[in-house]
Amino acid sequence: MNTARLAGRLSARRRARVASLTHSQRWWVRGVTALEFALVAPLAILVLFFSIEMGIMTWADATLEVAASRISRTGQLGVFAKEDCTVAVRRLFEESMAGWVGNKKSLRVDVLVYTPGAANQLPDVDDEKYEPECNAGDRGDMVMYRLGFDRPGFSGILSWLGIRLLRFERTVIIQNEP
Repeated sequence: MNTARLAGRLSARRRARVASLTHSQRWWVRGVTALEFALVAPLAILVLFFSIEMGIMTWADATLEVAASRISRTGQLGVFAKEDCTVAVRRLFEESMAGWVGNKKSLRVDVLVYTPGAANQLPDVDDEKYEPECNAGDRGDMVMYRLGFDRPGFSGILSWLGIRLLRFERTVIIQNEP
C-alpha cells in the first residue's frame, strides 16, 4: 500500500474522531451552562433584591439620622421650652419622616432629662404599658432624645429570613444652651 494513501486514511479517521468529540463536548458544555444558569440565576436575583432592600434601609436610616440631628439642635436652642415638648418634637419628627411611615402614630418619640451617674432608662417600646415621655428640660440640662419607627421590608425578601419589621431608632444626648 502506498504510505501517502495510508497516512491520508489515518488523518481522515483522526479528523472524524476529533470532530465527533468536539461535537459531544459542545453538547456537554451547553448542558453545564444550563445547569449553572438554573442554579445561579435565582441566587443572583436574590442578591439583587437584597441589595435593593439594604439600600432602602440605609436611606431610611440616614433620613432618621438627619431628623434626629434637626430635632436635637432645635431642642438645644431651647425652642421646645416655649411650647409643649411632645407636640413640638412630634411635629418636627413627622415633617422629617413623612415619606417613610404610612401611619404617623407609629413614630416613637421619647425625651428625657439626662442625669450623669443616675439610671437614665427610657421606657421599653416593646412593653405593653409603653407610654412616651417628653421632658426637654431647662437651660443647661443634658437631654436624651430617642426617636424611632418600625417599618416592614420593601421587597419581602427579609420576611423569608423571619424578619417581619425593621426597627429604626436613634438616641442622641445633647446639652441645652445655658
